[in-house]
Amino acid sequence: MNSTTRRILLYLILLSVIITVAAALSLAYNLNAITDHYQQLAQEMGRTFFKELVIVRRWNASLGGIYAPITDRLQPNPYLDDPHRDLTATDGQRLTKVNPAFMTRLLSEMPDHTAENIQFHITSLNPLNPHNAPDDWERVALQSFEHNAVEHFAVVEEPGGRFLRYMGRLVTEQACLICHAKQGYQLGNVRGGIRVSLPLAPFEAAAADSQRQSYWVHGAFWLITLTLLWVGGILLLRNVAQLEGLNRYMKDLNKQLEGAALTDSLTGIPNRLYFDQQIEANMRSAQRYGMAFSLIMLDLDHFKQVNDHYGHTVGDRVLREFGQIVKQQLRLTDQFARWGGEEFIIAAPHTLLDHALAVAERIRAAIAQRDFATVGRVTVSIGVTEYRTGETAMALLERVDNALYRAKANGRNRVETS
Repeated sequence: MNSTTRRILLYLILLSVIITVAAALSLAYNLNAITDHYQQLAQEMGRTFFKELVIVRRWNASLGGIYAPITDRLQPNPYLDDPHRDLTATDGQRLTKVNPAFMTRLLSEMPDHTAENIQFHITSLNPLNPHNAPDDWERVALQSFEHNAVEHFAVVEEPGGRFLRYMGRLVTEQACLICHAKQGYQLGNVRGGIRVSLPLAPFEAAAADSQRQSYWVHGAFWLITLTLLWVGGILLLRNVAQLEGLNRYMKDLNKQLEGAALTDSLTGIPNRLYFDQQIEANMRSAQRYGMAFSLIMLDLDHFKQVNDHYGHTVGDRVLREFGQIVKQQLRLTDQFARWGGEEFIIAAPHTLLDHALAVAERIRAAIAQRDFATVGRVTVSIGVTEYRTGETAMALLERVDNALYRAKANGRNRVETS
């Protein structure tokens, strides 16, 4: 696995983690928001019930109370101190006065409310009716009203399940003083409150449905996003792998082309283009560091006669064999190339003229002693020269060529210097 693939995989994993964390945080936020929404909805419903009760109570109080027939379900309010509490109609029907507090209690006992488990309770820290005495939670709410709170609510566990308890405060109004003036209340005093209890089961069921939808939406988003991310990532990795494979192929091809451009196709040794590059580098090193550098140029004697007499196929075989013999006499640092035709050249870095002459003589002797297939013995003429500081490559090549010419002129199969 290369670095690019590792980086892409790292980014994919990092993005997957970010998407997962973001989806989880969003889900948690939405679940909490849904819970809060339905609790606020229940709270608002409790507040609405309270306001409706207050409106009905004001209506009752504005009439000075209302009269209703006495029945088994409706008995006179023993806590109402009113000389006109009970009346008898002209038809003989007995009536009793229902004041706001008594009416509130009667409303809370209506079958419609009890069936839905909705409860009302009017209460006070100083009630006339003992049934209106507060429980612990209501007492805390009433005490908060004494400190300017206008409402109090909480979720509580009760025998019938979880309930939202809402209590709003009741402020003494003019109509209230008819019954409560003797308790010392004045206009504007906090007289008590009405507690509304709403079962949370319907709200929680609706919240659970919304939360299930949120789970599905977030799960689908998470799954689809990660799927698209990894499908795209895999396609990207595949494309990267193909591009890297293509790059490797192109690099290999370039190396092959470069090698072909710098290699003689017949003998398999470097060609003149390669040698031209190397001689410049060798001259720069020799001039910069003051090191010796020599050239050796070789030419097979009477090679045209070999081609004319035996054919080019045999001649080509002689050139290849000649190249292998020369390479065997050289060091790894020596640079051997085919100069053209039957001419070859050697660059010998870190080599003085005397040592270069010795190498040339060793090559000449190895060739002269070799019995080439078909053609028998072949000889070689060799020119040798040493680089002189400051001279150009053209001048150096001209001197080694002159040395080779001298070897040919002096009878061939010999080594000359210039």
